[in-house]
Amino acid sequence: MRKKKAFYLVFAALLTAGSVLAGCSPQKADTNTTDSGNGNTKGTTSSFSYLMHDKFINWLHEDKWYPYVEEATGTTVEFVPGGSNDDEYYASVDQKIISRTFPDSGIVSVSQATVYGAQGAFVDLAPYIDEFGPNIKSYIEANPTYKTLITNDDGQIFGLVAEAPRFADFIFYRADHFEKAGVTEVPQTIEELTDAMRKLKAHYGKDDKNYYPMVGREGYIRFQSAFNAAANYDDGVSRGVYGNGKTGTDLYSEGYKKMVEWYKTLYDEGLIDPEWVAGSGTEESWESKMLTGQGSLSYDYLTRPSWFMDNGGPENDPDYNIAILPYLKDLNGNPSVQTTETQYNTLRAMVVNKDSEDKAETIIKFLDYLYSDEGQTLVSWGVEGESYKEEGGQKQYIVDFSEQESTPAGEPRWSFLNDRLTFVKPIDNDAFYSWNTELVRNAALELFTDESLKTGVQVTYTADQSKKLADLSAKVNEAVTSGVTQFVTGKRAMSEWDAFLGEMEAAGYKDIVALQQEAYDAMYK
Repeated sequence: MRKKKAFYLVFAALLTAGSVLAGCSPQKADTNTTDSGNGNTKGTTSSFSYLMHDKFINWLHEDKWYPYVEEATGTTVEFVPGGSNDDEYYASVDQKIISRTFPDSGIVSVSQATVYGAQGAFVDLAPYIDEFGPNIKSYIEANPTYKTLITNDDGQIFGLVAEAPRFADFIFYRADHFEKAGVTEVPQTIEELTDAMRKLKAHYGKDDKNYYPMVGREGYIRFQSAFNAAANYDDGVSRGVYGNGKTGTDLYSEGYKKMVEWYKTLYDEGLIDPEWVAGSGTEESWESKMLTGQGSLSYDYLTRPSWFMDNGGPENDPDYNIAILPYLKDLNGNPSVQTTETQYNTLRAMVVNKDSEDKAETIIKFLDYLYSDEGQTLVSWGVEGESYKEEGGQKQYIVDFSEQESTPAGEPRWSFLNDRLTFVKPIDNDAFYSWNTELVRNAALELFTDESLKTGVQVTYTADQSKKLADLSAKVNEAVTSGVTQFVTGKRAMSEWDAFLGEMEAAGYKDIVALQQEAYDAMYK
């Protein structure tokens, strides 16, 4: 997870230095490119340089569909590595802008695009899109939220933002464990899930004191949607600590307290891994527990159910079988709604260096191809007859997901993991769901519907708001996690819940909610 506080402090510290951009004549960055900016028609040899995360460059070099993009556009892209983690990367962006060594184009945050663009560091892409980007222009007009996100009050566009796939995590379980423990019905409510875990504990826990039905990694608070306790902007009102689409924390909802009480029940009865609750468990220990039978239930990233099937589960136990649980009903008996990440990733905006404005036409034409039907098919499905076929108007992959994704690092493969950054472009969610194992693909196509998913509300912040939010969040999030865990583990009585809310308010919880409201109103009202 990205350490936002560190990034925003670095960013804010460099804003003053960056203000000199508007008053300086540009120094052309040495990018070793030869393009004259005449566009990228098939048969030509246009080029531009592109700054992005190291790991994304490595992945892109492995994608078999990518050479077809360069061939179709007549453009060669020189990738420039910018860092191996987010803090390092975004700090390097600041430094490259200040030192006039930023390549022709690159990935920056929306905040950086807004601030540095206004100071003259980046090209206003709006006129280039009007003239050379018909597919980009159509996409912008068809997506008002996107238009609001990328366009300032003067109609300028300093960065195009990457779209993200629309999905949620899965609740998955050892189907063989459920059967052997006598759980004959798939749980549909929190109560039924709790009863199932009690049966699992009675069956597997009697011989193994280290067995806990529910195991996991990172934060253990995962069932907000089932308790109607997820933060949201319903009716345009900021409720809870939101985090741009993540489930978040709505401490003041009635369901949040009930959820904490439920977790306390799980903890008291040995139904949840205490190492997970304490924050001392690791990803490796979680994987080991799920693989070796010391856990039966997890709530994690959508590809994880297949990971356990492909990484030793059946080898450890011939009966090993992972299944995916439909999302539980909420406290009112209605299907729970999962809040997804926002549609657009505000850390991934592609900009064009003002020093390289002669490349803007080439870059926009290149990107416009990725917004076209032909380009979308290529990046989402590959090449017909090689990676997919079409029957009855429906595309189907003809290459195997597990085989392709297990190709050794550095070797070419067909890969359509469009949650990874390549270039800013639209996302074909059906393709994203389909590029997976049969287990995950079938569950995704069944469960990821408009009825079960609610896309997170997109909110952007000014540099000042971002710094305040980062400072407050660092303090409040730690206090919430620590405080809730005290209730769950019994170190603090539930009768002190109201006092705890007062402590969180003093720590700045409601200040975050107010900041979110201020940013929301500025964007949508």
